[in-house]
Amino acid sequence: MGGDWREFMKEQITRAWFYFNLAEEGASQLDKASRLLVWSSLLLYRKTLDAIEDNHYDNLTKRAYVGRTKKLLMLPLAYTTALPKPNFSFHY
Repeated sequence: MGGDWREFMKEQITRAWFYFNLAEEGASQLDKASRLLVWSSLLLYRKTLDAIEDNHYDNLTKRAYVGRTKKLLMLPLAYTTALPKPNFSFHY
């Protein structure tokens, strides 16, 4: 794998991170029924990007994946992130 491919993949992953950050902003505004699925997907795809980076951007000969244990451990984080944020307002 050449340096051109690695640079290309670095740019694509940087672009993906940008869009994932935008998606996070909108995910909290989705209907409650959709939030868990969206947050789970966002976290899983972020971990997949991490795996590509760990493989030195070689996604042609190395498999970038997130193992079952990591997926299961991500679910509580996705669940708590998907919960509606409490709206504290104090009226005097």
